[in-house]
Amino acid sequence: MVERHVTLKDVAKRAGVSTAVVSAAISGSATTIRMSEATRLRVERAIAETGYRVNHAAKSLSMSRSGIIAAVVPKIANPVFEFAIRGIQAAAEEAGDVLMLADALWIEPGTHLMQRMVGTRMVDGFLVRSPHLGSETIEELTSRTIPYVILQTPDDDERRTSIWVDDHAGIAVATEHLLRLGHRRIALIGGPDQAYGGPRVEGYLDTLRSAGLRPDPRLVHRSGFDPHVVAQSAMAVLTGPEPPTAMIIDNVIAAPGALATIVDLGLRVPEDLSVVVYQDLPIADVLRPAPTTIRMPVYEAGVRGYRALRQLIDGKRARSALVKSPRPKLIDRGSTAPPRA
Repeated sequence: MVERHVTLKDVAKRAGVSTAVVSAAISGSATTIRMSEATRLRVERAIAETGYRVNHAAKSLSMSRSGIIAAVVPKIANPVFEFAIRGIQAAAEEAGDVLMLADALWIEPGTHLMQRMVGTRMVDGFLVRSPHLGSETIEELTSRTIPYVILQTPDDDERRTSIWVDDHAGIAVATEHLLRLGHRRIALIGGPDQAYGGPRVEGYLDTLRSAGLRPDPRLVHRSGFDPHVVAQSAMAVLTGPEPPTAMIIDNVIAAPGALATIVDLGLRVPEDLSVVVYQDLPIADVLRPAPTTIRMPVYEAGVRGYRALRQLIDGKRARSALVKSPRPKLIDRGSTAPPRA
């Protein structure tokens, strides 16, 4: 005996509503059909009771879409960016899309992975961490009018839509905290190796200047995120002629290298040196010394990034934006104190 396929009409009959209401409930549309929360729950219950499954293939064909979006990011295993991926996944699942992940570091020269994904209409749009995707660039998508969103601080290029957290504000929170404690020589090490610039450095510099201080370039070491390299930066700063009384480590991935150097030098935290780490992960609780961190809305940036991409896929305009809610939050683990007299 062949099992009868459950249809949208079956669900509507069970819930006591029209098929249009069922369709709107499934797609999450709040504009085409108005319904109460009780109605939506009744439809969801009817879907569960009938075992109805959305035919994504038919839906995609009718809309000339695959129902798949791709996130191309460097180092998928990055535990900080994992929060952004979770946000993208949650938002995509809510909208009925499927998320495909690709590591930009795996895109080998000559493979033309991006071109092939676009040429075969495998995906509807892309979320990328940088305009440079391994051996390919974002121009591959721009030239073929493929929707994409960059998960980075917005720039002046109005052709691109960029969504990310407010790095300037995040570093400012760390710097302001140390200034309130009385520190005046505050180092900033690690982070994007883009020399003496970028929103994080600017947040640090602007906060110092607002406090009437003249920043010392010797205290800024933009040395990337490799813990071993950041450890060398910490050594150079802490053994210099005028060592800092406080240090901001950018970010939590690089923190173990700098913390190891601090311990190796025999410095006590926070008695001899106050430490704040940018970005927050649960692992910070088990590091020793456990660092005070700055928690940023990375998950929310993933959600916003997906929603902006969905707008572009739907033919709408999506503006670049910094995700400012929730605000950067200082997670105090006792690694800061007023400087010694």
